Amino acid sequence: MIKNSKISSNINQWNIEYDQNGFMLNENWLVTAEKTEDILQLSHIYEEGPILDVGFYRENYKIYVIYDNDWEKPKEVFESNKKEFIEDKFYELIDKYANG
Repeated sequence: MIKNSKISSNINQWNIEYDQNGFMLNENWLVTAEKTEDILQLSHIYEEGPILDVGFYRENYKIYVIYDNDWEKPKEVFESNKKEFIEDKFYELIDKYANG
């Protein structure tokens, strides 16, 4: 059951691989998250699709868009020390990459 009203129906294109703070249930998932490299990770339902990864590195939160498990060459990286920017961008990327 999705209780986070910010999540679009495109979430159906994603599998939750790691979720530190109840992303599907809590609109404040990032506010309550511990500042670690492992906060939230989604993988696309298609095996060749992307991975969306959120973590905290040094002084900033980062979102990585990864294809083919190539963490050395991400398709996109977005970073900010502002949680609201990271959250907004993450919801945007869920929709942007919904079709793989």
